[in-house]
Amino acid sequence: MKKLLCSLLSFSLLLSPAAQALDLTGFENIDSIMEDNALTDTVNRYSAVQLSFFPEQATRLGFESANNKLDNRNSERDAQALRAYNIVEESLQEVNRKNLSEPKKTDYDILQGRLAMEKWNLNRNRTARDPLLYTQAFTSVYDLSMKTLNFQDLQDRDLASRLRGLTQVAEEAEKNLTTPPAFIAQLAMEDAYYAYLAFDNIPQYLSKRAQDDVSRAQLRTDARASKEAVKKMFELFKKLAQENSDQDFRLGEKEYAFVLKNYYFIDERPRSLEKRLTKNFRSAQEALAKAVEMFALPVAVEEAETVIEEIQVPGEEEAEGVIVTPLDAQTGEEQTVPAAKEQKKKNKEAPLVLASDFYAIANRLQQNVRNQDFAPALAREAGNLAKFFAQDDTLPTSEVTFSVYKMPDYYAYTKAYLFLPPFGTQTNPTNDLFLRLPSGNETTKQEMLNRDFNLPTLKLMMAGQLVPGLYYRSAYNNKLISSFRKMYAVPTLRNGWEVYAQHLASERGYIITDEELLYLAWADYVRAAQALVDFKLHTDEMTYTEAYNFLTQENGFNQAQAEEILKQIARRPGEAVSYIYGYQALQDLRTKYQKKQGKKFSLSDFHAKVMSLGDIPPARLEDEMENAYKIEESHLTQALSTPFYLN
Repeated sequence: MKKLLCSLLSFSLLLSPAAQALDLTGFENIDSIMEDNALTDTVNRYSAVQLSFFPEQATRLGFESANNKLDNRNSERDAQALRAYNIVEESLQEVNRKNLSEPKKTDYDILQGRLAMEKWNLNRNRTARDPLLYTQAFTSVYDLSMKTLNFQDLQDRDLASRLRGLTQVAEEAEKNLTTPPAFIAQLAMEDAYYAYLAFDNIPQYLSKRAQDDVSRAQLRTDARASKEAVKKMFELFKKLAQENSDQDFRLGEKEYAFVLKNYYFIDERPRSLEKRLTKNFRSAQEALAKAVEMFALPVAVEEAETVIEEIQVPGEEEAEGVIVTPLDAQTGEEQTVPAAKEQKKKNKEAPLVLASDFYAIANRLQQNVRNQDFAPALAREAGNLAKFFAQDDTLPTSEVTFSVYKMPDYYAYTKAYLFLPPFGTQTNPTNDLFLRLPSGNETTKQEMLNRDFNLPTLKLMMAGQLVPGLYYRSAYNNKLISSFRKMYAVPTLRNGWEVYAQHLASERGYIITDEELLYLAWADYVRAAQALVDFKLHTDEMTYTEAYNFLTQENGFNQAQAEEILKQIARRPGEAVSYIYGYQALQDLRTKYQKKQGKKFSLSDFHAKVMSLGDIPPARLEDEMENAYKIEESHLTQALSTPFYLN
C-alpha cells in the first residue's frame, strides 16, 4: 500500500510543478491525490480530442504530431467532435471538485469552461455561418513558420503540407458557406486579400531550403495551386459580402454572457458589468482630460521643444535607445510649440475630452523619427529595463533573453507587433516579439516611423509587451506553471497584465514625461471605449451604426480607428472587456495584500507569485494566492524546525 501511495504521489508531482503542488507531509490527504489524478485523466482525454479533430489547435497547444494537417471543416467532423466532447464532459462530472487540491480546482474550472465553449461553437454551425473559420487556416500556416520546433526538416515538411492543405480549405468554404453575416464575410475577405499579397514569402523560404531540383519543382507546382485557392476564397468571401443583406454579427445578451463566463471567466451580471464599464470609461475620459490639460502648461512646452530624446532606463545615464528629433509636421523644420491657448468652453453635457483632442496634440508634437535597426535596439533596451526593475525590487530577478524579429508580411498589414508565447508542451520554448518594421516608399516609411516608433508609443509597447509586460511574464513563469495552464490559458489575466504592466512602468518611473503620460491615458481611453462598445453592441443595446456614431460623432475618433475598433469587436467578442476586468482584478489583489501585509509587503515577491499562477480565472486569484503564501510559510516553518544536517 505504501508503495502505491508513493507512486501516486510521484505521478501527481510529475504533472504539476512545485509551485502548484500540494504541500503534503505524509499521506493524510489521499482523497485529494486520487481526485487530482482523476482530473488529469480527464484532461488527457480532452487533449486527445483536440489532437484528433483539431490539428490546428493541437499545434498551438504544443503537440507536434499534427503539424502537417489542417482542420477538416464540415458537419461530419463537428458531429463526431461533439460526441467526443460529451464523453469528456461525462468524465469531468465524475470528478468531485470538493476533494481536489486548490490548484486543481482552478484547472477543473478552466476545463469545464473550455468544454462548454467547444460545444457551443460546434452547435453554432460555424462551417455554414462563419467565413473567419476558414481564414484561420492562414494563421495556422504561420504558426509553423514563426516558431522554432524540434527538427527543422520536419518543420519544413509540415509547413509545405499545410500550404497544400489550403486547397481543401477553399473547397470546403465553397461547399459549406451559405448566408454568413455580410460584415463577417467582409473581414474574411480582407484576411484572404492580405494572405494573397503575402503568399509568396513562405514558398520562397521553403524553396531555398529544398534539397534538390525535383523538390523545388514540386513545391512551385503546389504553391501555385495553393495561391489560387487563396484567391478563390477571396472571391467567395467578396461575393458573400456583397450578396448577403444580413449585416448583424451581434451575439445577443444571452450568448454574449455565455462567452464572457466560459471563455473569459467574467461571471458578472450584465447590468452590473455595464455600470463597471461605464464608470471605467468616464474615469478614462477624466484621466485623458487631465493629461491633455498639461499641454497648456509651460513645463509641457519645454518638454515638447526637446531636440533629441532617447529611450532611457531610469538610473542609466547613457543607455542605447531610439533617437527621435521633433520636427514640424508640415514644414519639416524643427518644431516650436506655440504659446498655450485658452481652453475652449464646453457644454456641461459634452464629454470631458474627445479623441480629436488627442489627435490634435499628437499631431502638434509629431516627431520625425530616424530609421534604425529597431529589433536589436529594443531587445537590448528590454534587457536593461529588466535589470532596472529587479534592482528596484519591482520584479523578481530573472535571466530573460529577449528576441525581437521582423513580423511576417501577412500580420504586418494589420498589426504593429505580435507577441508569441511558447506553445504549451513545446520542449524548446522561446518567447518571440514580432515587430512591424517600416516598408514601402520613403513617404510611407516615414509615416510608419512617426506613428509606430515615436518615443511614447515605443515606451508603451516596451512596458506592455516586453518588460514588465507579457514577454517577461511568460519567460518568468514558463518553468513554474503546469503544462495544463500553458496549453489552456484564460486570456483575461494575460490581457489585464498588459495594462497593469504599463501602469506599473509609470508608477516606477519609466513612463514619466507629460507626453508619455498623455499616450498612456490615450491607450486607457481607447481600451475603455472599446470595452463599453463591445458590451453594448453584443448585448443589442447598440446597432453597428449607433456604435460607429458613438465613436466618431460623440467621442471624436477618426473613421479609420473607429472601423478598426469595430472589426476587433466583431472578431473577438468580449476580449475588450477582458482587458478592463483583468487589470482591475490584479489591482484589487495587490491592494488587498498591501493592506494585509503592511510594511512586510514585497512588490517583487507579490509579482513573482502572481506570475507563477499563470492565466487563471480572475475569481480564483485570491484562493490561489492564499495557497501560494501558505505553501511558502509551511516550507519556511519546516526549514527552520529541521536540523541543518537533514536539510
